[in-house]
Formats: sequence, C-alpha cells, structure tokens
Amino acid sequence: MKRTNLAATAAFAVLAAAVIQPNVARAQQSEDEVMKATQVAQDWADGKLKDYGNYPITYAGEPITVRVTSHLPEVAGQAKFLKKAFVVLEKMSHGKLKVSARWGGTVHKVTEGFEANRSGLTDMAACFTFLNARAFPLTQALSLPGLFPNEAVQTIVAESLADKYFRKEFERQQVYLNGITGNSNFNLFSNTPITTLEQLKGQKVRSGTGISQRVFEALGAVPVNISSADFFSALQRGLLDAVFTSDAAAKAFRIDDASKFHTFTPINNLPLEWCMNKRTIDAWPADLQRVFYAWSRQLHQADSQISFMLASAEARVAFKKEGLKFEQIAPDEWKKWQARFDPVIESYIKDGEAKGLPTRQLVADIRELVKKYGAMPLGDLMMDAVKHPIAGVSPTK
Repeated sequence: MKRTNLAATAAFAVLAAAVIQPNVARAQQSEDEVMKATQVAQDWADGKLKDYGNYPITYAGEPITVRVTSHLPEVAGQAKFLKKAFVVLEKMSHGKLKVSARWGGTVHKVTEGFEANRSGLTDMAACFTFLNARAFPLTQALSLPGLFPNEAVQTIVAESLADKYFRKEFERQQVYLNGITGNSNFNLFSNTPITTLEQLKGQKVRSGTGISQRVFEALGAVPVNISSADFFSALQRGLLDAVFTSDAAAKAFRIDDASKFHTFTPINNLPLEWCMNKRTIDAWPADLQRVFYAWSRQLHQADSQISFMLASAEARVAFKKEGLKFEQIAPDEWKKWQARFDPVIESYIKDGEAKGLPTRQLVADIRELVKKYGAMPLGDLMMDAVKHPIAGVSPTK
C-alpha cells in the first residue's frame, strides 16, 4: 500500500478542519481512507521507516529486559501491534532493551495497573484513569465531549499537555506516566434507529461512568454501567436499548451480532494511559532512558492510529458485510445534541475551579492545540512524534 496521495491528504485535512468548528457533524471515514491515512504508522510498526530518530547508545552492559504486562489476550489486535512495537524498541536501542510480555491478565487484573507498577510486579502496564476518575480530575478533561477530531490528535494534544497538567496526577500514585493513547470515538449500537434526541429519550444506554454518563443524562437517555463482558447478553435480552462503544470493541464483544443499527456518534474519545515502574526506569542509564522515552512517544501515536483508528475501520467493513445498517445524525439535528452536551464541559470547568484546579485554562489549551494539530495528515502526526518527541511526559536523566 502506497502512502496517502495529495488528494487523500487534502480530503482528510478538510474533514479534520470541519470537526474543529462548533456545531458541525462529521462523516465517518471509509476503511480505504483510513488505510491510506495511517500508512506511515503501519510502516513504523513494520520496521520500514528510514528514520526512527538518532539515539546513540553508550551503555555496554548486558541487555535489559523490560517486563510488560497486559490484560489483552495475546491474539487481540492491539497485542499484535504491541509485539511489533517491542521489536522497534529493540532496534532503536541497538538490542539493549528487550521486552518480555505477559498477556491475558495472568499477572494482574486490568484494574490493578497502578498497583502492579508501584509494587514492582511489572515495569510497564496499562493504568486506566477512568477506573478511578476522582483521583485524576485534570486527566478527565481528555474525555470531555466534542473536543477531539480523532484518536491521533487526542494523543499528541494529551502528551503535549502532560507536563503542565497530567503528569503530577500519576506521580502522586507513585508511578511514571508512560504515555496516553487516543481511543476511537464511541458509536451507538441498537436494535431500533437512534438518530434524533426524541428517539434517544428514555433509552437505556450502556454509556460507561463519569463524563460519558453525564453526557447521556444531558441527552435524555438512561445511562447504565455494566461490564463489557455483559454487553451482548444485555442487548440481546432487552436489558439495554443501546450500547455506546467503539467499533473495534463492538466487534471484539460481538455487539454487532446482537444489534441491527450503527449510529455514528462522534461525542468523545476515551484516553487510554500506560504507566511505568519508577524504580525500574530510574535505575537505567541516561541513554536507555532517552531512547525508551522517544520510543514511547512514537508508540502511543502509532497505537492510536493502528489499534484504534484502523481497527475500527476494519470492523465497520465486517459490520457492513453482516448487514448492520449504518445511520448518520443530520447536521441540524447534531446541533441539538451538541447544545445538550456542551454544558457538560462548562460544568466540569466550574466544578474544577471550585476545587482550585486550572480547568478553564486546561480546556482552552486543549482547544488551542486541536486547532494546531487537527488539520494535520496522520502521516505528519506520526513523523512529528519521530522527529520532534513531546518533552516532559515523564522524567529522564
């Protein structure tokens, strides 16, 4: 597959620019468009880039093994991507950093990521802040509705602001922030059409907790919080009217088999964070810290594009073959949805300010950086992570 041509690049830029403007509903990209747009990230994972950054390695000791633990099954798409990424790390470190990965939650549960890093059980693992949102009031801003045009922009904006706003929240948990991967926007899966507020009113929607819950309350739905493992049966048995989740997750949990309609609902992107064991990283020599840090910036940008953006596009191809009907919210109707969920942002800001937090400035900074990065082609975002890694996400010597 060749890298995106000028026409595709221009089309993507127009699409991204439209999303930045208020009250504009965007169209969902096709699988072919996403395949082309993410080609540089795919080349990164496949070891095909000519330039991964120049990081001289002076460390002459034996290779260091980095223990990575994950709740993901080894056969999961993201796990397959991560395996490729670990090969890139070994290449960038001249063989001095090697990864030993354990999959399927065999070492610790997904809810135990912080403790596993803190206690020394692992050197790097997912540590999702949405599982304990109260301890991360500033990081919650990354889940606010209507802020990000796509996963890749969310990643670079989140990491750009990490040193100013988010890093301290992780270090209070006695871990280092490794990085933040932008997740795909969630869509509605249902057995009746949901394209208007009237159709959504009173519907039992699996929305998640925190900001997503508040958004669906504002939209007039009845938010329900249940485990992802129960999505299928709850929807099939009528205990839920709709499930709000990403296309990739819907495919993994067979939501498409229990629903008839897919409504593109670009409300928010849930950030997915990874943490590191402080003692492990602090013990490394400076050259290995630097290359690991640079690799981490590249990792999270590529992860957002491949594991989420591309995987969701591929899932939609399967949905269409299975006969799932795709719905689009009309632009004038979308303005009504946005008018309902916009106050959720102001409520978040005021609640934070009442607690002495810089939430208004944080949201303003997010919006300003979205203007900067929002119209950039995905390939440029990937190469920006390679050539100009964001500073300050975690400490280095």
